[in-house]
Amino acid sequence: MSERTFRAVVAAVLVGALVLAAIVAFAMLQPPTPSPAPGPTLAVRATPTARPTPAPTPTPTPGPVFGDVGIVGVGNVPRGGASGPTLVLRLLEPSSAAIPDAAGSFTVALTDATGTGTTLAFTGTPSIVAPGSLGARAGFIAGNVLRISILGSDPNNVELITVTGLGISASTRAALGPIGATLGDFTGSLAGGVANVVLGSPGTVVAGP
Repeated sequence: MSERTFRAVVAAVLVGALVLAAIVAFAMLQPPTPSPAPGPTLAVRATPTARPTPAPTPTPTPGPVFGDVGIVGVGNVPRGGASGPTLVLRLLEPSSAAIPDAAGSFTVALTDATGTGTTLAFTGTPSIVAPGSLGARAGFIAGNVLRISILGSDPNNVELITVTGLGISASTRAALGPIGATLGDFTGSLAGGVANVVLGSPGTVVAGP
């Protein structure tokens, strides 16, 4: 290579280096491209909470329509015979509004010592003493079953039902021992009674003469 050619090549290399240096310097002197401003942050939408299911309203349980039932028994009842009409039942309302002002009824049933009812029967005619607001009445629906009914009630006063005029008879097949008496079949305004409420024994079946 001639000296002239060598110098031309060196000159070209130097020029290229200067151009590259100028480009790099220009690029470095350019202001940085600004980052885009952050957009508004979207608010997080709260997930609606389901309303709690309300507890079902409990159905009120009727309260007792009678307190303790008073009973005056007939004493001994001979098999094949009957007692005198000395049976007394007293049913007292426990509070003035215990019996709703509407019609209702319940029964009094007799059984012998083995639980049999067909061997016993009421005798006499039931007589009721009660406030007129009750419109109370009584009648037999079987020999050993007495039904007591009312037509209404006074919500402002405690009411008492007294049943008298009854005795008890026993057949020759009646079991010896205490007679049972239960309340049951409560309906209407007297539905707050409790079925099969066992009363005190109204008498005792004894051997006949």
